[in-house]
Amino acid sequence: MRIDFAASKKTFASRFAFIAVVFVVSVGVGMLLTQESVRAPLAAASLSRATGVFAFSWSPDSTDVAFVSAQGGTSEIWLVDIAADAPRRITSDGLPKSDPQWSPDGRWIAFVATEADGRTDILGVSSDGAETRTFVATPSGESAPRWSPDSSRLLFLSDAEGPDRLMVIDLESGEIRTISDTPASDPQWSPDGESIAFVSDPLPNDDRRDNEDIFVVPAGGGPTRLLTPGTQRYRDYAPSWSPDSSKLVFVSERNGFSNLYTIDLDGGNRTPLTDTELDQHRPRWSPDGRSIAFVQVEDFEFHVWLIPAAGGRPIQVSDRAGTNGGFQRPNQGPAGTLGWSPDGRFLAFTHSDPARTSDIWIVPGGGVRPTPLTNSMPVELRRESQFTSPEIRTYRSFDGVDIRALIYRPTGRSGQERYPAILVFRDTVEGANAIAWDPFIQSFVSNGYLVFAPNIRGSGGQGRDYRQSIFGQGGDADIRDALIGLDSLSADGVIDAERVGVFGAGSGGFHAAAALARDGSRFGAAVSLEGITDLVTAASYPVTASWIRYMAGGTPMDLPRPYYERSLINFVGTLRTPIIFLYGGADVTVPFQQIEQFAVQAEVGGKWFDYRAFDGEPHGWQHWRPNSVRVALEAAHALFDTHLLGRARPITLSRNR
Repeated sequence: MRIDFAASKKTFASRFAFIAVVFVVSVGVGMLLTQESVRAPLAAASLSRATGVFAFSWSPDSTDVAFVSAQGGTSEIWLVDIAADAPRRITSDGLPKSDPQWSPDGRWIAFVATEADGRTDILGVSSDGAETRTFVATPSGESAPRWSPDSSRLLFLSDAEGPDRLMVIDLESGEIRTISDTPASDPQWSPDGESIAFVSDPLPNDDRRDNEDIFVVPAGGGPTRLLTPGTQRYRDYAPSWSPDSSKLVFVSERNGFSNLYTIDLDGGNRTPLTDTELDQHRPRWSPDGRSIAFVQVEDFEFHVWLIPAAGGRPIQVSDRAGTNGGFQRPNQGPAGTLGWSPDGRFLAFTHSDPARTSDIWIVPGGGVRPTPLTNSMPVELRRESQFTSPEIRTYRSFDGVDIRALIYRPTGRSGQERYPAILVFRDTVEGANAIAWDPFIQSFVSNGYLVFAPNIRGSGGQGRDYRQSIFGQGGDADIRDALIGLDSLSADGVIDAERVGVFGAGSGGFHAAAALARDGSRFGAAVSLEGITDLVTAASYPVTASWIRYMAGGTPMDLPRPYYERSLINFVGTLRTPIIFLYGGADVTVPFQQIEQFAVQAEVGGKWFDYRAFDGEPHGWQHWRPNSVRVALEAAHALFDTHLLGRARPITLSRNR
């Protein structure tokens, strides 16, 4: 459906006034049930309460697990006994929380809290929930808390001096020391307390982002030592210590895929554990030193495996299709994880699939069938038949590259009918559209849309070359991959090319905007959640600068044309697609400045758009409060239903900034 936006702008482009979202989802449901086999649309209010668990931490006595969940309405720390008692909440301050870490002495659970201005601090709650404490709170941002083995100190990352640096605080004195001036990520304290391993890119101005190495530094400070020299132009990352602190297991791309290696603390005996053409992530050494758990990418699924630490045949632990143990590299967002109990008797990991949000599953170390430890699905959503599983499609892109995609088809439709469709981009920079829980996708499908979710070039899980093929082409070649996929679906008579929308969150929000900049005439409506509209300003943000240079191939001054052509802000004048922007009010990764810049041009040019900045919400909608997710779901449906299906819905989305 096409509309005249100059005529229909009306009050929607008024001066950033806050307009309340009022959607009555149930209205018209009976009209949708034209065939007995058509499912009723899933309610946004229910889907938004399937909040999920993405991070957890074992108690030192291996009897409880701490995790973050927004199931009570706000993001809080919860505890669950592995004897399957009901989880109990032990915080209630409402601040978005992440990365819980239980102290080895069992007294405290440290976590990262996001303040209203987007600044992150490190707080703690006593294991009985009786006391809260601020461990580190500065004008800068702190993250990745890691306890010393004696619980007297906390290692963390701080961006006070630019890229994250390793810092340690003595909890008794409050003294904070810089441990290493080398930019760092994924810090890991050795079990003996003597050393800290971390990941860094030692190459200056590495716009290609194709190099990472493992470093080790004394825990008390001292010379930083490169543990993986001579490996430029591929990544060594994800270190995990052996229990005796003499070795590390890590991931290396030296064969073109992410496989497992071990290495001695002095840098000797670098030994491959696996040699496959599959990507593997998140290795975790077992407490008894005999096994290593890891996640293996298998097309659109992710499974947990065990391999003997001395080498040998790996065995698969996870037994359910879907996403097990997380589907991204460390430090890439809320995607799940895995971890051994300190006594080594159990391995826990997160699992999600198209009918289940991410939850903790637990399996004895011997590999008996995993069982769920938490269940975050609302009661009314626990019937699997309500949800749609995808089919896999392969097609050839413009330059001969094969692209793999997930297709979610609505049920109960005639085989001769062309579907209205929504193109969904992946959420994270090097992540992937996976067979996993996604409330947006399930909501779209249940409302009659075919969802097309391609893993365009640059996606993770398909080896180094596929990921790196996007260097300098981000917002161009990857967008062409997606558009050709839409063309193939249209040519096969599957979708109605006149009724196509586009949706994306995070890096997908940028891709949604870039798709409009490239060929907005294809899309009847668009939703960009946490999306970048102007690459030039985003190249100056500390968090996104290196990613933007990677996507564009250099700086704005070096390569002005890619920055111009892939930024939607430069095409507002010709934009005819109605678009809604959704942002976290506390998001420092993609700050509100992005929509302010777009809004000025759209207001002056008389173009229809709307937006909402959700107060206090951080980057990553998976961390948002259920009510914020509900509003986002309802806003997307109002826009798509109005402009793709001709079911007029009042789009009265509040502009609260």
